[in-house]
Amino acid sequence: MSEEFSIKENLILIIDDNATNLKVIMGYLMEQGFKLMIARSGEMGLSRAQVAKPSLILLDVMMPGIDGFETCRQLKADDRTKEIPVIFMTALSDVESKVKGFQVGGVDYITKPIQQEEVLARVQTHLRIREQAKRLEIQAEELMALNASKDKFFSIVAHDLKGPFQPLLGSTELLAEMTESLTLQEIKEIGQSLHRSAKNVYHLLESLLTWSRLQQGRMEYEPNKLNLKQIADQICQLLGATSTAKNIILQSNVKPGIFVYADEYMLNTIIRNLTNNALKFTKSGGRVTLSAQPHGDSAEWVEVWVADNGVGMHETDMAKLFKIEVHHSTLGTAKEIGTGLGLVMCQEMVQKHGGRIWVESELGRGTTFKFTLPLAESTPLDSLVFQPLESLESHISIKSEINIIYPPQKELHILLELAHSGDMTAIEKMAIKIGQIDDRYLPFTHKLLELAKSFEEEEIMALLKQYQANL
Repeated sequence: MSEEFSIKENLILIIDDNATNLKVIMGYLMEQGFKLMIARSGEMGLSRAQVAKPSLILLDVMMPGIDGFETCRQLKADDRTKEIPVIFMTALSDVESKVKGFQVGGVDYITKPIQQEEVLARVQTHLRIREQAKRLEIQAEELMALNASKDKFFSIVAHDLKGPFQPLLGSTELLAEMTESLTLQEIKEIGQSLHRSAKNVYHLLESLLTWSRLQQGRMEYEPNKLNLKQIADQICQLLGATSTAKNIILQSNVKPGIFVYADEYMLNTIIRNLTNNALKFTKSGGRVTLSAQPHGDSAEWVEVWVADNGVGMHETDMAKLFKIEVHHSTLGTAKEIGTGLGLVMCQEMVQKHGGRIWVESELGRGTTFKFTLPLAESTPLDSLVFQPLESLESHISIKSEINIIYPPQKELHILLELAHSGDMTAIEKMAIKIGQIDDRYLPFTHKLLELAKSFEEEEIMALLKQYQANL
């Protein structure tokens, strides 16, 4: 198989009532590294497919209750399972049965007696086809996103970037034609207007260039341990002139001692954009506050927010934020202009850190933008990789005893959940772990291992419920 295709990521559901067939198929596929789940009837297979969403289903045709053809028909009629490829396993070799299998939605069939190499070849082939289909879907979505980005770019160039030049052109024309008749105060006011217009153009270009670098993947992501209070204070100082000009109180309530694991340029850009946005939509005499606190009960994330008591937003407007394909731009309280691009950039930068960003707002009461960042002291999430247990049977001595000692209720509850899902491999591993807790549980684990290896899930359920009732 290609390096890009990992079979260990795929779960296969085997629906067959024959324990001998299950042993042959499961033993071989497990050796190849597949994750497996079983069901001993069509009804149980339907239930488990809906919950587990396997990558592929191996389905026996001749079963008691509903047969394989009817099981497949119901799988394909359910939106939750209709995309899962189904390979029939059948002793029927007539053309009519094969055609019926394809008609009800099967993608392939394997003729009994089962040949292990054939099973593997067909399973790998259809998993590759499924993987390629998924990649095509992702590529289609990426193309749509690229088209939306292109449309946004042309919209900014054609409209938003053109807008600020109108007052620039008007003011410079006025100065050129009427300089001699203007008073010093009028010239000063025109100069201030020119400065505001030039500043707006600069900010638009800066946002456009930053967004362009993000889209092209040319912006380096270099996270380090950063002092959040220090950055918040610096931004308050940087935007102090803007807040003073609008008579808005700008303050940081971020407490000392909060260190985040973030890219400094991106973090500065996020907080600066959100604070600028808050100042834009807050009236004279208002307040903008930067704050931070632990995110929920997590010791790994911090929640940062920028709150204002400005004009607020309608719910319909909130739904348009963070969407590149939606053109949403509103004038600020001092007629400031924008493109809506800043929030899209903030979202992409927050996501680079593994966090999320959202907004809370009430019309006429104000708006709060919140986002999460990893704390510097946190263990990186990608280091918390689950390591599967090795076979532990050689580490414990399984022996028969007359007196049954029941394992703890917690372990029984876990085993019941595994039995409901049909995960016999996990039941075997759990049984061995219970045996390691106390030698007195070994008779119980011995019996459980025997039943799991024979795929006797009904007997396992009865055994577990019997023990649970006696606790």
